[in-house]
Amino acid sequence: MIHMGLAKTYKDVKRLDQVVNTLFKYELGYLVESLKLKSFLSISKRTKKESFEYNQSMPKCLRLAMEDLGATFIKLGQLLSLRPDLIPKEYCKEFSRLQDNVRPVPFAEIKKVIESEFKKPINEIFLKFNEVPIASASIGQVHKAILKDNEIVAVKVQRPGIKDLFDADIDILYHLASLIEHHFPSLEGIRPVEIVKEFEKYTKSELDYTTEASNIDAFYANFKNSKHIKIPKVYWNYTTQKVLTMQFMHGKKLGTDAKFIALKSSKSAVINNIINSFITQVIDYGMFHADPHPGNILLLGNNKIALLDFGIVGKITPDIREHMESMFIGLVKPDKDLLIDSLVNLGFIEGGINTSDLKKDLSQHLGKYYGSSLKEVNTSEVIYDLLALIRKYNIKLPVNFILLLKSIITIEGFGKELNPNFVFVKETKPIIDKLISKRSGISYIFKDWKSRLLKTSMDVSRLPEEARITLKDIREGHVKIKVEDPNISKFAYEVDKSSNRITFGLLIAGLVIAAAIMALAKVPPFYKNVPVITIGLLIISVIFIILLIISILKERGDKKT
Repeated sequence: MIHMGLAKTYKDVKRLDQVVNTLFKYELGYLVESLKLKSFLSISKRTKKESFEYNQSMPKCLRLAMEDLGATFIKLGQLLSLRPDLIPKEYCKEFSRLQDNVRPVPFAEIKKVIESEFKKPINEIFLKFNEVPIASASIGQVHKAILKDNEIVAVKVQRPGIKDLFDADIDILYHLASLIEHHFPSLEGIRPVEIVKEFEKYTKSELDYTTEASNIDAFYANFKNSKHIKIPKVYWNYTTQKVLTMQFMHGKKLGTDAKFIALKSSKSAVINNIINSFITQVIDYGMFHADPHPGNILLLGNNKIALLDFGIVGKITPDIREHMESMFIGLVKPDKDLLIDSLVNLGFIEGGINTSDLKKDLSQHLGKYYGSSLKEVNTSEVIYDLLALIRKYNIKLPVNFILLLKSIITIEGFGKELNPNFVFVKETKPIIDKLISKRSGISYIFKDWKSRLLKTSMDVSRLPEEARITLKDIREGHVKIKVEDPNISKFAYEVDKSSNRITFGLLIAGLVIAAAIMALAKVPPFYKNVPVITIGLLIISVIFIILLIISILKERGDKKT
């Protein structure tokens, strides 16, 4: 592979030559010279000194070069456009304009792919198959077809040879990334080789259509009863790694018809449906469409929308979803301190980073927005400023978190296309208010406490085993302890006493939660409509609380004497 050395085949060298000359063609000679790749240029090109000066329009020139270089480089640019934590805002915005519309593959080649995948003639699979594609992109193209049972479907078919092209170009990209890291040490925080690794993983996933089909299935299950959002159904009997068959959606792409809706109320309804869908995906299901640009949204009529293309999906684990909710609340309410605390509590801050300085910088950067009214807050600018700060501190954020922020930027962008007065935080405020109300409810509080108690009890239950392992290490000489403090016995006594109080406190919390659960479950028998067991548990809790208070007061009295 090229990233392990120089290009090893004539084909690799020829492709690298094409890449270098394409960069030069779009006035990126400065980059060619910096990477020591001038040897791939003709002598006449090498002698033009002005061609190797820094180009102020580099973002646009890079975008044009990527479009010229084809599928792999287009996909790389599109992926980078979703990662404002890695590249500056101007590059991110420019790469989001990359066009993925390419000349379609002749039907004869598409037919071969289908028949090879299903091991039978195409007319035995489909009643009718339109030879002209309805959409064509770098990896595959979509055809309208009819199954034998008269179901109208959309069939996405992978381009022949696309995997081999990606594999070859990935080698070239590894080589270029290594050169960038070597010749541009100031870009250390961007980690070009890591970007290519992530891109390689992403493309391998996208080249397997069963992965996208599984994503569609999950969204279909989540929104099958929705009155506002529609997800296509997957036909698994007609789906393979190279062919994806799904329900055909009749509608107009928001990307090409963003302003076709005449009534302002309709525009508002469409935007609200998109926002409601997005917030629901994130908060209720922890799984969201990570590329919600207008081209992936269909308008079906009656303000209903359909989501398309589930190649990029973000997933949020339950343990960080609560902090994500806090981040949303802090962003929309607005509450600067809550936003800062939720970002720090998300656990993305590693050791070695001064969290105090980070909080000060966050407060300073975000403060200018939080003095404004909701109508004036530009959410995209808040996020871009936030990510610039993240780059400054060289903080590595999880991909799914970045995809979430970029999705918000995308939604706000086309929201303004539909309605110039659209403001993300203003439109999402009613949803966030409901979330705040839900989190203030007694059932949520008890559920939260129950979860925390369970986690704490699990941590406590692991202590004896961890202590046993530690003692074993000490006994076997793996750990050396040097003690010089004469007050160590007093310290040990204080630790023992504190741990007993913590255990006592956990027991009280457990009793209170158990009482609440019994009350909510309405477990008989009752006394004045309250379960007797609830009353009993609360009485025991009160007794324990009194004993704990007496113990604390007694200790304070002993210290004074």
